[in-house]
Amino acid sequence: MNKLKQSTQLKQKKVLSHQTRQAINILQLNSLDLHKEIENIILENPFLEKEIDMEPSYNLEHSVRSNNADIEDILSYHHDSDNLREYLYKQLDTSSFSEEEKKVALIIIDCVDDNGYLTEDLREIFIQANRISEVSFQDIFYILHTLQRFDPIGTCAIDLCDSLNIQLDHYHKESNYYDDAKHILDTLKGVDINEKLNFDRIVKLINNNEISNEKTLALLKRLNPKPGLIISKKLNTYHIYPDVIIFKRNNQWIVESTKNTPVLTMNREYISLMRDSKIKSDKDYLEKNYNQAKFIIKSISNRNITILNVCNEIFKRQSRFLNDGDIGIVPMTLKEISNSLDIHESTVSRATNNKYVQTPRGVYELKYFFSSELSTDTGKMVSSKAIMKMIDEIIKNEDKMKPSSDSQISKYFEDQGISVARRTVTKYRERLNIEKSTERRVKN
Repeated sequence: MNKLKQSTQLKQKKVLSHQTRQAINILQLNSLDLHKEIENIILENPFLEKEIDMEPSYNLEHSVRSNNADIEDILSYHHDSDNLREYLYKQLDTSSFSEEEKKVALIIIDCVDDNGYLTEDLREIFIQANRISEVSFQDIFYILHTLQRFDPIGTCAIDLCDSLNIQLDHYHKESNYYDDAKHILDTLKGVDINEKLNFDRIVKLINNNEISNEKTLALLKRLNPKPGLIISKKLNTYHIYPDVIIFKRNNQWIVESTKNTPVLTMNREYISLMRDSKIKSDKDYLEKNYNQAKFIIKSISNRNITILNVCNEIFKRQSRFLNDGDIGIVPMTLKEISNSLDIHESTVSRATNNKYVQTPRGVYELKYFFSSELSTDTGKMVSSKAIMKMIDEIIKNEDKMKPSSDSQISKYFEDQGISVARRTVTKYRERLNIEKSTERRVKN
């Protein structure tokens, strides 16, 4: 007969208070989102009011153009582009996946870019998944197949052909031109999403029936080559307000906070009312809101100080960028900054995530200045962004009749004492949206 047994166990558990969570949230908000958050808090707390009814007045269009910055470059480092992943997360929560399957699905979703394509090979996803749970390739394919049918249809695709096929099967299976369209898509296997596709030329190569071509082409054009962008925010609907500005004064680089953060003060009438109140319930309510209001003001001040300190530390290391541009960026990690400021790495992450700095070279997200490193023969480390800039310069100055191949560029770096594999050159060239050497060649 089993005997019942009762035991006591002592555990330590760290629980974040509501105020701590609120302080963390305020730190990670950018200027625009902070304004919205403050508006909501003011509605709830009668003690808080804006000192000046200030709205961010930073003009993105003027600033970007005046500093010759590329708008696409700015948005490519904007982490609000994670909206697609968040949208997929919400669908995952309500899906019929088991808990173990959801863990694998999270790994897959984390590998999806704004366009809706996987940025990791399935073998790498398989390796990552097996670190947390024992799964087979069949399990991976089942989960991936299901995710690809999440809204928007065709995301989590391996390549362009994969995404278009999924959309074709879902939306146009009953079309009279389905088979012709399917045949055309088979010719697109391996085509890079960034390449300019001439569908008319592909159709004519396959089928000489002009009527069929026209209608099949119309069907294909209804498919979306970048389904993820349906969810991701567009440039013309998003505003960027830098938290920090950098300028030169007396040959010194100065880092200052912008005036885009709300300035809050305490409402004196409510403070007087709290002091004069005799009813306990009223007094308790007023005191609670008074303390909360003081905490909010302090949290905003701490946020601004933290961002400024982090930014100062970043540009101590990245001062060459201000003088020389991307080629001057040195390798830097969140841990290096956190160690220098004696704060947690997650604090640095929150202080730089979705925060922008106005420099003489344009507007950049603070995360832009953190990069991986490549070794050199001298033992000195070179930033991956500096390598990308060098590749861009090499190709811009090459002989257009005999453009440099990726192998030749790799050999050039080797001669300079920098170890950059050919496949790394290819990866960086593709990130720069530069064509292969055979496509860059100018014919007589």
